[in-house]
Amino acid sequence: MNELLRFLNLRVDLAVEARDLIRGATGQEVPGVEETVEQMEYIKINTINILNEIGAQQMGRPIGTYVTIQSPPLKINDPYVKDEIITAMEKKLPLLFQNMLKPGDTVLLVGLGNWRATADALGPKFIEYSPITRHYHQEAPQALVEGMRPVCGIAPGVLGITGIETFEIIKGVVDRIKPALVIAVDALAAQNVERIGTTIQMSNTGIQPGAGIGNMRHSLTYEGLGVPVIAIGCPTIVNAGIIADQAIRKFCLHSGAMYNETRAVDAIKEVLSFFGGGLGVTPTEIDEIIENASRILAMGVAKSLFPGISEEQLELYAT
Repeated sequence: MNELLRFLNLRVDLAVEARDLIRGATGQEVPGVEETVEQMEYIKINTINILNEIGAQQMGRPIGTYVTIQSPPLKINDPYVKDEIITAMEKKLPLLFQNMLKPGDTVLLVGLGNWRATADALGPKFIEYSPITRHYHQEAPQALVEGMRPVCGIAPGVLGITGIETFEIIKGVVDRIKPALVIAVDALAAQNVERIGTTIQMSNTGIQPGAGIGNMRHSLTYEGLGVPVIAIGCPTIVNAGIIADQAIRKFCLHSGAMYNETRAVDAIKEVLSFFGGGLGVTPTEIDEIIENASRILAMGVAKSLFPGISEEQLELYAT
């Protein structure tokens, strides 16, 4: 798998997948990494803590905490699953905030991605369904429910649409409004088809837009923006080469044939050479996945930022 990822120029977006790849290759736990697992009625929560530089080098991502919520497909729009995910986000996100937020602090929500491409529209849709309150604090504070903090949101688009690097837009906004925290939501790339529409990852280490599909942009991190960055994402796409490799492995397993990684990768390279390896696949029901996932993420973030305020009240402030 590592050889295939190098050929496809892909970075593993999900920490649980990176851990599985490393652990599968060595047969041992990853040094410098701790994991806890919580099983709820409908979902499973994996919390991975990268403790030191050894763990960071092994995992290929910064020191910090990565919370992964795994659930039945979000496309089903099951209200019980939805409620449990929102409750889990409400509980886990403050642990990622740590002591970053005081009650009156401003939070900037960033919806990364291309609103013209359905599979990449998770971030902009998240902004659409998120409660936005900063302008009320300035213009009509009497219209706010008691206890609501100033929250603003932006969907900066992508370089191909705006001609401006996403980082430059967000940095300009951050410098102007000076939020205490940035929460960035983006569509992720999975390395397993079973992750599409079933997984949510949250971390306190920032985000590198486009990394999962080999199109790396400037990282959104504390070091770059000057404020803490919480990253949230859901896989919506998988590279065709990954699907082909999984199919070959399944065939070998069921037929008794010997899997040869070098030959498998060579065959995949030959088939995908016309696209330079850059062929992404997303399910036909991606519209429903994006719609449901964006609503769940928006409410999960909102409940963590506005504790004690009902979902019905929060929905009134959505854009």
